[in-house]
Amino acid sequence: MKRQHLILGGALCALLMAAGCTDNTTTSEIAMSYADPGKPVKFTDFTPKSGAAATRIYITGDNFGTDPDKIHVTVGGVPAAVIGSDGQRIYAIVQKRSYNGDVTVKVQDQKGDTLQSFTFDSLFQYQPRTVVGTLFRNVDEKGNAGFQEGDYSKASLASSDCLLFDPKYKEGSGEDRLLFSSNYYDGIYQINLTQKNVKRLFPRSQYKCLQSFTFTADGDTMLLPDDNGHGSDYTAPNMYYALRSEGFRKVRPYSYAQCTYAVVSMKNGDKFYGSWEQATIYRMGNNKGLIPFVDDPAAGQTKMFSLSQVTSIWNGHTRMIKHPDEKYVYIWVVQNGCIFRADYDAEKHLLKTPVLVCGSPDQSGFKEGVGGNARVSNPWSGCFVLNPDYVKHPRPDGDKYDFIFSGCSSNDCIWRVTPDGVCKLKAGRSNPNSDGKTYGYVDGDPLTEARFEQPKGITYDETDDMIYVGDYGSHAIRYITTE
Repeated sequence: MKRQHLILGGALCALLMAAGCTDNTTTSEIAMSYADPGKPVKFTDFTPKSGAAATRIYITGDNFGTDPDKIHVTVGGVPAAVIGSDGQRIYAIVQKRSYNGDVTVKVQDQKGDTLQSFTFDSLFQYQPRTVVGTLFRNVDEKGNAGFQEGDYSKASLASSDCLLFDPKYKEGSGEDRLLFSSNYYDGIYQINLTQKNVKRLFPRSQYKCLQSFTFTADGDTMLLPDDNGHGSDYTAPNMYYALRSEGFRKVRPYSYAQCTYAVVSMKNGDKFYGSWEQATIYRMGNNKGLIPFVDDPAAGQTKMFSLSQVTSIWNGHTRMIKHPDEKYVYIWVVQNGCIFRADYDAEKHLLKTPVLVCGSPDQSGFKEGVGGNARVSNPWSGCFVLNPDYVKHPRPDGDKYDFIFSGCSSNDCIWRVTPDGVCKLKAGRSNPNSDGKTYGYVDGDPLTEARFEQPKGITYDETDDMIYVGDYGSHAIRYITTE
């Protein structure tokens, strides 16, 4: 149905003062008019000349008409959102990734025929900025949420403890981009970023406590560690698996061993996992094709080390994640405020003695710093993120990645750690002086506006340079991106 009137908000009323709209007016109806085919369409200038995504751009001239559906603006080849016009000034909003900067305006008559298309000589200087946003969030009037399938308008995840992308996705393949989310309460969910919907793959039925998951090197098997409550025996499954050929919908026992909180799977088939007692790391034995199997010393299980051997850490939920190039593995205990690095020897099939990367096993808190001088609290989940500066200016060790991890509990933030152990705040904890809080649900600039509340799952999409965060306290899937 053809629109006959344009409803204008306060921002556009400020633009259309001549039409009788004041700054105090919230909405106003203005009779629709169209560019006059018998008169020339003139273009004078645009302002401002620079800005980031969401910048308001004003284009001046004459004979534009007032129907925004008949006015088309592109900035840097990306269509801008045309909000309105008073005939002599167009108001539009710059969209993200408008990098090239050329500003083009096309004005149509009432029938939709193009009267004039014009490109300004001067360019809009696009200034990319990093922002925290929300992929989806649906809560009740008290801010609570359960687990709900559906499109983004109604889907909800009460918790997202671990996030991972489909490792077999290839850009340009035409396949949907899939993000998987695990949680202790309700199994594994699939977030379809292409179709913009969420569905559960399987419920919490067999396992006792799923806190993380990973994929085998070929990407066809999902491995699901289980905190089975058996700290030192082999009588219960400590790991389950699900197959891509079955849509990751069926869960079966993979191995029997000590309670397990995280596993890494190397390209050569080596698998390492962390357990509770003494924060011990094991290499899984060769199952000789048997699934499930009992992974005990008789089956080839090998103890790599215990963090209790090198620190004051005794027991804990031991997490781990491998470097993208499999150079090393980062290891941490959720109850402590530090992260370790264990180099990987692929020839000897072992992890070497761990060294401290950042934080302290004895002191938690919030303090940026280098190595043991930094203070973090309850690191929950992490991922490696490509650093373009390391690509442009190669490091002596050839490492191209920083490590990003969620500071759950009292930190309520996202940390960034360089390969040299420089630990700095990436996002969150903004404006602590305004209300005394460092947590909450706020989008915006990572360091001056954004807040999280107990962020947990975190992962990185290198194809789109996007970090996704499962914000537990906000019941939301958030993202951090440079536009």
